[in-house]
Amino acid sequence: MPAATSNSANRWLHYGILVLLALAVANLLAWRSIEPDLWGHIQYGEDWIHAGAMPTTASHTYSTPDHPWVNHENLFELAVAVGQRTLGGLGLMVLKCAAGLWLLWLMIRSAAAHDVPMVVAAVAMLPVAAGLGEFWLMRPQLFSFLFCGVLLFSLDKAFRNWQSSWSVDWKWLILCVPVMVLWTNAHGGFAAGLCVLLAVLGLRGIEFVLHRRKITKHHDDSTTVPNLRTLLYLGCIGLASIAAIFVNPYGWELPYWMWMSLKQPRPEVSEWATIFEGGGVIVPFFTLCILSIVATVWTKQKRDWVQIVVLGLIAVQAIGHLRHLAFFAIAFGFWMPVHIHSLWQQIVKWRPSLGQSQETSPLATRLLIGEFLLVAGGLAGILGYTFANFGVDRSKYPVSAFEYMADEQLEGRLVVTFNWAQYALAALAPTTTVGFDGRYDTCYPQTVVDMNFDLLFGQDLSRRHRGPDSGPVDSNRVLEFGNPNLVLLDRIADPPAVQHLEQHPDWVPLYMDGLAGLWGRRTVYDDPSKSTYLPPERRHLSDVVPAGIAHWPGFPDRTGKHAFSPDVATAVAAQRQQANDVSIQLVKQSQAN
Repeated sequence: MPAATSNSANRWLHYGILVLLALAVANLLAWRSIEPDLWGHIQYGEDWIHAGAMPTTASHTYSTPDHPWVNHENLFELAVAVGQRTLGGLGLMVLKCAAGLWLLWLMIRSAAAHDVPMVVAAVAMLPVAAGLGEFWLMRPQLFSFLFCGVLLFSLDKAFRNWQSSWSVDWKWLILCVPVMVLWTNAHGGFAAGLCVLLAVLGLRGIEFVLHRRKITKHHDDSTTVPNLRTLLYLGCIGLASIAAIFVNPYGWELPYWMWMSLKQPRPEVSEWATIFEGGGVIVPFFTLCILSIVATVWTKQKRDWVQIVVLGLIAVQAIGHLRHLAFFAIAFGFWMPVHIHSLWQQIVKWRPSLGQSQETSPLATRLLIGEFLLVAGGLAGILGYTFANFGVDRSKYPVSAFEYMADEQLEGRLVVTFNWAQYALAALAPTTTVGFDGRYDTCYPQTVVDMNFDLLFGQDLSRRHRGPDSGPVDSNRVLEFGNPNLVLLDRIADPPAVQHLEQHPDWVPLYMDGLAGLWGRRTVYDDPSKSTYLPPERRHLSDVVPAGIAHWPGFPDRTGKHAFSPDVATAVAAQRQQANDVSIQLVKQSQAN
């Protein structure tokens, strides 16, 4: 084959592999779309923009409306509110995927600076994307992962010449301070970022001191002793990074709240479980662990013991709390590709045939290109299908129940299962408030947290942590606290609560399908003498699970980019009330005639 033809085929192969890898990781980052708290995050940001001021007490709740709200996710919520206004829900999902690809591109750029071929670095991104995929949702953690990537990229740039000249590119290291400011205002994961940053700075300082002692011990006129000012500057950056977490609307109260909250067990939250309880996420975890160990042992590149120690510490954290797997994957993506490349070179030396490329005929080249296009088309089709089917799954979320509530003007104070609460408070605003939602102890005292979980879990304390002041388990307390008039439960996920409501004499079922169950207080909805009476023929009782995808955001009467606007919600509620008043008037006139 002529050399020009061979080079052309190699270029096709090179870029074809990169395209396939990009599509593969894009699918891993795009497959998870809506998560239960997204509605709430958009709503809180929209409320702030609408009011022109940050709320200081709990909103959309009847149980503790005056309780202080320490919101550690303000920046993210403002961002998604603006994103919803400008891009819509689908645009947010596309942006989420693009942000993940950008983060992986930062890792590839970092690897390229260490002379790692782009294809090798891109292949190393596959296990990274697999580790991120389960957690790559449009939620505040997304900003934690992005800021973590920027932080590690800055550290890599700052210490690029550290082991050769013991010099620091200070502009990149100083960048870590504003990163910590932004991170603190976006998500509580800043605590993990601060620990990583201080660990790197502290270990670099130890490394510097040991090297300086060694040089001083064998000092002669031809040797330059590293300047102690470097150690001082590292300490100053560390102190400035600590001070950065106090730059937030709450000052010292936010770090203090974080400290107290992190000491509290959270067995109710699945992401705080161990890696061994996380199901399929254990596969990418062990893949990353094995690759890290093997590459570190067999590499011919100089090992950076600071990176290895910090990577190991993050891996240990991931064992204890599976949500830290994403941080482990990010650190691997920045620090391990250079050793993965070296490992591959050792394998090629052992089996030289793996590193040889054979000439291909023009026909074989065309067939190879055709195969690449076929696979790329399939991966692009899957990605397009994921985005095309974006919406609210009726079989997972109570879209149909909310539509029924809107049609029947059922509103007021709602006790709702944990995973649906932030959807409920956004979809049913402003006429319905909830007793408890995913904001947890940022705006709810532990006693309120416990009384809600008493209903959901019953006497099962295996997945619970109860405060010492919450008293004995009592599933009835939440049904009386704040005088709620409606209860919405997941019939599949909340069997203890469903059984309790089915046997409760004070509550009557108003709506049932195979997913959701809605009960109303009997004195409100089952008394024919009350204007709120709902006759049996208007109640919907079924065991059929709703099917289909509702258009985002799955609100009964609102859609589009401004569906979360308080003005739009108020106007729709007024129209619904006006229509209801007209209907009542017509019924009265009919009865009079």
